[in-house]
Amino acid sequence: MTWKEWRRLVRAAVLFMHVLLGVVLAAAVLLLTGRARTRAVRKLGPWWLRRGVTILGVKVIANGRPADEPCVVLANHISWLDILVLATQSEAGFVAKAEVGEWPVLGWMFRAGGTEFVRRGSHDSVAQLLRRMTARLKRGESLTVFPEGTSSARVLPARFRPRLLQAAVDAGVHVQPVAIYYGADPLVLERVAFVGEETFLHHLWRFLGSDPVLAEVTWLPPLATVTGDCRLLADEAWRAVSCTLSRLELFELEARNAPRLAVPELSHAT
Repeated sequence: MTWKEWRRLVRAAVLFMHVLLGVVLAAAVLLLTGRARTRAVRKLGPWWLRRGVTILGVKVIANGRPADEPCVVLANHISWLDILVLATQSEAGFVAKAEVGEWPVLGWMFRAGGTEFVRRGSHDSVAQLLRRMTARLKRGESLTVFPEGTSSARVLPARFRPRLLQAAVDAGVHVQPVAIYYGADPLVLERVAFVGEETFLHHLWRFLGSDPVLAEVTWLPPLATVTGDCRLLADEAWRAVSCTLSRLELFELEARNAPRLAVPELSHAT
């Protein structure tokens, strides 16, 4: 058995036990109501997610911090790992595509944790989601959206779609861009990215055997929504995230290609 296969089996076993613990915790939280449930989710959720990210071999470092006031967080999207990475940094809920809610175990846990789901291409589903988002934002909650609409194996994101920003405008809250960076190495991006027709379980099994990954999260200054122009807000957030990722990529490539400094030899006097 190779080291890669051994690492995959050990991680899978530890992750399985961690997921079982999560199921028990989620079931217990569902028995609570009102503020008691909210407090339990905010206390147990981040701990469980941080531990899960560690088991998966992902190290998260953060620049900046989430906004203190309620807001809609806009992030670039590479993989399902983005949800876990951001959840270790913020108490904000998430908006995900309906297919995520159908994943084994994790889908149920995301629902228990308050994730909102939307069916792509359905105007009714989007309209209902906007009403739910606006209500939660007005109650003082924050929500995270991946406005590209899909994940990709690229450093720079596709243009942000503005539709869901209407909830931020209606609730009168800010929009906070956040950049997620896994590095510029195409091989790393290929391992991390969840794209195409690959199933979640297949990608998870493949990822469990891979080398550790560094995820750098950069929280950018919140944007005011007073103009009410969702398209303008989406473009401004997209430019902020793209500039941050371009800068991180440039720094990494320059550091990788920089010549090593020669160490002068010491001469000894005779």
